[in-house]
Amino acid sequence: MDVTLATSVDEFFHEVVTDALSVVDLEASEPASWYLVGLLGEMTRARLTDEPLGVKLAQTTTTDPGERVRTLKQVGDTSLYVAGFFAESLNRSLVAVDYYVNLGQSAYAQLARSLGSQKSITEVYEELAENFPQFVDVLLQVRKRTDFATSDVGRLYEMWLRTRDEWIEKKLRTLGVLVDPDHKVIQ
Repeated sequence: MDVTLATSVDEFFHEVVTDALSVVDLEASEPASWYLVGLLGEMTRARLTDEPLGVKLAQTTTTDPGERVRTLKQVGDTSLYVAGFFAESLNRSLVAVDYYVNLGQSAYAQLARSLGSQKSITEVYEELAENFPQFVDVLLQVRKRTDFATSDVGRLYEMWLRTRDEWIEKKLRTLGVLVDPDHKVIQ
């Protein structure tokens, strides 16, 4: 991705999401990719709550239909965002990424069934539910491309050793670190 000025948050995230979809090799529908753009824009302004998402999901069976839809959307969106953007820290916690993947898939699938008469948005939620792990990978790629503050060379190198990601390698090179084919750091 070239460094260019975006005229809006949506334009910026659309470019980053499009690039990430290509890297992950996910053929997402245009509405689903724009849904991700909107989700990322919302998350720049939203605060994540400490309320357990599993409890929220379980409580959707006792709420009125409008509240149920809002809660299912919130659980799905939060699960997708957390699993994509905080996967590394989740690996060091009691709650694994799989927990969020299962919650998000379930929430989006229930949401699609709840909105059955609204065909276009139903298809987006069905797509998100069916391909949830791949969409998590897309957000992981987005995070890598938008984490401008990361200059911890050691952490970046460890990430590169695990993933062999070209983008991380390029970032290491811009920080003055050369990686040779034998995986040694040359400074």
